[in-house]
Amino acid sequence: MNGAGRVGEAYRAGRREAVVFGAALLIRLAHVVATWNVAFVQRPVGDAAGYLAWAQRIAGGEWLGTEAFYQAPAYPYVLGALFSVFGPEVAVVRAAQALWGAASAAVLCWAGGVLFGRRTAWAAGLMHALYGPAVFFDGIVQKAALAGALTCVVVAGVAACTRSARYVAPTVVGGAAGLLALTRENALAWLPVLLVFMVVESRWRQGLRWRTVAWRAAALGAGALLWLVAAGARNAAVTGEWSVSTFQFGPNLYIGNGAEADGRYRPLVRGHETPEFERQDATRLAEEALGRELTAAEVSRYWAGRAWAEMRAAPGRSVRLLGLKALLTWNRYEVPDVEGLAVYAGQSAVLRGVSRVWHFGVVAPLAVGGIVLTRRRWRELWVFYVLAAALTGAVALFYVLARYRFPMVPILVLFAAAGVGEAVDLVRQRRWKALSVTAGVVALVAVVVNWPVQDERRLEALAQMNLGVVLAQRGELTEATTWLQAAVRGCPGSAEAHFNLAQALMLAGRDEEAIAAYREALRWAPQVAEVHFFLAQALERTGRTAEAVTHYRSVLRLAPDDAEALAAIHRLGPK
Repeated sequence: MNGAGRVGEAYRAGRREAVVFGAALLIRLAHVVATWNVAFVQRPVGDAAGYLAWAQRIAGGEWLGTEAFYQAPAYPYVLGALFSVFGPEVAVVRAAQALWGAASAAVLCWAGGVLFGRRTAWAAGLMHALYGPAVFFDGIVQKAALAGALTCVVVAGVAACTRSARYVAPTVVGGAAGLLALTRENALAWLPVLLVFMVVESRWRQGLRWRTVAWRAAALGAGALLWLVAAGARNAAVTGEWSVSTFQFGPNLYIGNGAEADGRYRPLVRGHETPEFERQDATRLAEEALGRELTAAEVSRYWAGRAWAEMRAAPGRSVRLLGLKALLTWNRYEVPDVEGLAVYAGQSAVLRGVSRVWHFGVVAPLAVGGIVLTRRRWRELWVFYVLAAALTGAVALFYVLARYRFPMVPILVLFAAAGVGEAVDLVRQRRWKALSVTAGVVALVAVVVNWPVQDERRLEALAQMNLGVVLAQRGELTEATTWLQAAVRGCPGSAEAHFNLAQALMLAGRDEEAIAAYREALRWAPQVAEVHFFLAQALERTGRTAEAVTHYRSVLRLAPDDAEALAAIHRLGPK
C-alpha cells in the first residue's frame, strides 16, 4: 500500500473508532442519567464507600497512606487524582468511567481491525459498546470499570505487537498489565504469559534477532515493573514488608476454599462484608488463633496456610469445588456483589434492553465459535486463548463474582466478532458442513454456559436487601420496606433479610409487623444475640415486658458482656 493508501486507511479506521466511541458514550450517559436516583448512587455502600473514602484521603494529600495495601490500590488512586482536579463527587466518577468505557470500545474496535480486518473491527467495537455488564460496571463506583478499560489496552497492545517490531507496543502492554494487576490482582497470572508471548512472537513469528527479542521482552517487563515496584516500595516504606500488590491473598484464598466455602463470597464474620471489617476481622481472628500480634504478611500467611490445610484434609471436596467455580466463572449469570445489575436495570431502559439480549450467555458461546473458525491462525492468536484460560484459573482459585471475570470479556468479544464475520463468509461460500459443525459447538457451549447453576433468586434477593437497607438509612422507609419485602419473598430462609425488614418496619412505627419479622429472623438464626436484643426492644415498646426480659436473657446467654441487655433486665425485672 502506498503512502496515500495508508493515510486513507488510517482516516477510515479513525472515523470507525470515533463512531464506536460516540455510540458507546451515548449509551453510557443515557444509563447514568436514568439511574441517577438509585439509592446506591446517592448513598454508596460496601466497596464503593470504601473506594470513595480512600480516594478523598488521597485527594486531600494522603498519597502514601499509613497501612499496607489490603485492597488493590490502582482504582482509588485514579479516583483520588480525579477528585484532586474535579472535586469528590460520585458524578465525577460516573462521567469519567463513561468516557473511558466508551474509549475501551473504540480501542477494542481498533484491535479487531488489526487482527481480523474492518468487519471484525466494527463488530468488536459495537459488541463491547452494547455489552450489558460493561454498561453496568461503567455506571457504578467499582474497579471493574478500570479493569475492563485496561484489559482492552492490553488486547490492543498485543495486537500491535503482532504487526510491529518496535518497542512502544511491548512497553504499553507491560504498563497496562502491571496497572491491571494493581486493579484486579488475579491479572498477575497474565504477566508470565505475556512475557512468553513476547519472546515467541518476536523470535519465531517475526524472526527477529535474539538481542531485539531480549529488548522487547525487557520493555514489556519494565512497563509492568514500573507499577509493581512502586507499590512494593510503598508497602515497604509504610510497613517494612515488601509486597508488589496487597496482603489479601491469604484471606481470599480461605474464603474461596475453606471448609465452608461454596464458590461465592462469604465474609470471615457474618455481616462484615465492608472493606474496613474485612481487614480488621482477618487480622483479629488470625491474632487470636496464634496468640500474638501479627504483621500484614503474617496475617495473609496464616489464612493461606489454613486454606491449604483444609483443602488437603478434603481433597475430593476441593477438586469438586474448583470445578464448580470454573463452571460459575463461565456461567451466564452475573454474580452480584453489594450492587446487583438487576436493581439498576429496573431503573434504566438502556441497561435493561442490552443486558437481556447481549450478555455473557451469548458472548461466550459465540467466542468459542470464533475460536473454532479462526483456528487456522492459532500460532498468532494462541496468547489470547492462554490469557482467557489463565484468568479462568485465577478466578476459580478464589471465589466467583461477576466483576472478577469481567477482564476476560474483551477477549471473548474479540473472538465473538471474528466468528460472526467468518460465519458470514461460510454462508456466502455455501460451506454448510463447516458451518454446521461450528453451530453444534456453539450450541453445546451455550447449553453449558446458560445452565442454571446459581441460586439466582437468592442472590437477587440479597441485592434487593442491600438496596432496601440503603433506602432505610436515607429515611425512605416506604420504598425500603417494599424492597426488603421483595428480598424476603425471594429468599425466605435468609435471617438477614427478615432482620433488616424488621429494622425498617420499626423505624416506620409498624411495631407488630416488625415483631413478626424479628421472630422469623430468629427462626433461621436462633443463636444471634443481635436479633434477640432488637426483638426484646420491640416487645418492650409494645408493653410485653415479660417476653422482652426472656429475650434479653437470651442475649446475655449468647453475649454475657452485653451491658445494655443487663441494664434492661434490671430495669424491667421484679422491683
